[in-house]
Amino acid sequence: MLAPIWAALALRVAQESNPRYELAWRLRELERTWIAHPDNELRVEALPHIEEAVASFFRFDVPATAEAVDTARAVLEGRGTELGERWPDGLRVTLSSRLLDDDTDHLVLRLGREYGELPTTQVILVLDEALAGQLSVDRSFDGRALEWDCDVTPWPTGDHQAAFVVGQENSLFAPRSVHFSIVNKRDARLAELKAELAALPENAPALERATASDTLALLERLAKGATEETDYPAARLLSETERVVAAAAKGERWFTREHGGEFWLSVPNGRGAARVRLFVPDALAADKPVPLVVALHGAGGSENMFFDAYGDGLAVKLCRARGWMLVAPRVTLGGAPVAAVIAALAERFPLDRARVFLVGHSMGAGAGQALIAKAPRDYRAFAALGGGSRIADASALRETPIFVGAGERDFGRKGAESLHASLAAAGSKATKLSVYPSCEHLMVVVEALPDVFAWFDAHSK
Repeated sequence: MLAPIWAALALRVAQESNPRYELAWRLRELERTWIAHPDNELRVEALPHIEEAVASFFRFDVPATAEAVDTARAVLEGRGTELGERWPDGLRVTLSSRLLDDDTDHLVLRLGREYGELPTTQVILVLDEALAGQLSVDRSFDGRALEWDCDVTPWPTGDHQAAFVVGQENSLFAPRSVHFSIVNKRDARLAELKAELAALPENAPALERATASDTLALLERLAKGATEETDYPAARLLSETERVVAAAAKGERWFTREHGGEFWLSVPNGRGAARVRLFVPDALAADKPVPLVVALHGAGGSENMFFDAYGDGLAVKLCRARGWMLVAPRVTLGGAPVAAVIAALAERFPLDRARVFLVGHSMGAGAGQALIAKAPRDYRAFAALGGGSRIADASALRETPIFVGAGERDFGRKGAESLHASLAAAGSKATKLSVYPSCEHLMVVVEALPDVFAWFDAHSK
């Protein structure tokens, strides 16, 4: 991830609104809408707005990025693109806390402006939760801010995803999902977890120690009202981290094949700990090693991109269908410690080291190209999407299956085509180039991933 992007956006993480969260929510909605509306004419009409969103992001213009993403989504949905017609798209939604104690009887929900001019109007707010019925209120909105106390007393402990909509009489629109968690004895449990972490013995597994420490810091931020870049199942993470620390106190590993699902890990790599997001299929057998897909995000993204954004988490769905593992490390300008991550996972899970697949988008494609050029035998196949560059001497990669994909209007297309051309010139019989019509740099991932996994399937034996 580009350091200036992290620095510029991280300044607001501790505040009520996190621009990374707002952009991530909008991007995920755009990905879903793109998938649901394959009409080519609408996609072509939406492309300039998506391209403007990417350009605005790299200018660090967060409001313009959010507006361009929403405009592209409105085009795909066949709605009007004038902001006055779709002003609720410009709303920002924040919560007083993402991790509540069950003694807390209310949650403060705030509406504000992410971009555009919002009207002074009478607004109906509806929060619909299956377990608690419907909570609604009719309030005056001055176009700047609106605060709403939601009674959550009837709700049980756990992780909640509630549907939130805002609108006017006879017209509810602008659906949003709001995520928050409720736990018992929150502050006492966090304090106890902190003390137990400090008391861990020297022989405590390093992965469990590092992951528990970072997760505790995350939970403390969520309890204080911070909004992170994605929605975390905080109740599950608190309970899980208590079990992780209890195992580590006995010198035991917790992250093993016995526990399937999605996890955020901090993998020690000699220079600190690499942040990764991991998917582990259920019921892995020790004597049946499975393939691993390593997914490298583009500049400005994070380890959450292949899980939450690109194709609305399509890579996870494709791995789940195959019974494969998926890991997404955080990528920087210096790359990612992929070898250390794979080695750490191989110690704990039944990985088939002969079937480690690599896929990267944009900057991640460049990072993946560097990895496979350095150690081609470590990876069964590689897919570069919206990125890559010419290789002066590609002879060492003649036998390595390499898929290259780019959008028709992709600014990374030239580099991708140069990568493919250099492989072909070296005599590779295991490379393929796919250019996706009516597609640009961002949406190429969702368009290409089914072909990428089909490519992996063809070369998995």
